[in-house]
Amino acid sequence: MFKKVLIAEDEDFMNIALRIALEDLGIIQDNRDYVVNCDQAFSRVKKAISEANPYQLLIADLSFKGDPEKREISSGWELIRAVKEIQPAIKVMVFSADDRKNIADRLFKDYLIDAYVHKSFGAANAFKTAVKAVNEGQKYCSVNLRRFPGDEILADLTVEEKLILTLLTEGVKQKSIAAHFKKREMSSSSLSHIEKKLKALREKLNIPSTFLLAWHCKERGIV
Repeated sequence: MFKKVLIAEDEDFMNIALRIALEDLGIIQDNRDYVVNCDQAFSRVKKAISEANPYQLLIADLSFKGDPEKREISSGWELIRAVKEIQPAIKVMVFSADDRKNIADRLFKDYLIDAYVHKSFGAANAFKTAVKAVNEGQKYCSVNLRRFPGDEILADLTVEEKLILTLLTEGVKQKSIAAHFKKREMSSSSLSHIEKKLKALREKLNIPSTFLLAWHCKERGIV
């Protein structure tokens, strides 16, 4: 079983619940291994590596309270990516209230997490099951996550399609997206190409307008 675990969770009652759950598994942690924001978590990971006693498992929420502009790392997404860059072998569990299946799928695929546990009724038992599974080299994902029509399509977006949708959700106009592509010297950077890509995505997802496509992707955390 894991000997050194770091929890990044800003809700005190949830932090305590996770601590109790770890103790039930025989994992006794120092108070310093329970932090309430991502900057503290990243600092603890770096310190542990420098002391040749790295964490084996990182457990993190996806969102944290407070002003993100006052922090170097403001979300669990950023924390996971930053930690993986300096300690690629660390195991990662996301413990989040977000119950969208496509969010979990994206984290498993692009962020290489090991477990996704939804904060819900009975989460403590699911949490302990997930810790055991990850300790044994397995993956774990809560079964009560919401699925939406078109998830399988969105899971297979190309790099180009993801970039178009990312810019679109940021409010960038199609003509400006084409200019962005041209500046980056991408192979297809014409306005007509961007329009055709967006039309194809709307048809696949049965969404009538580009505005609704952007809203749909942003609401579901696709990009």
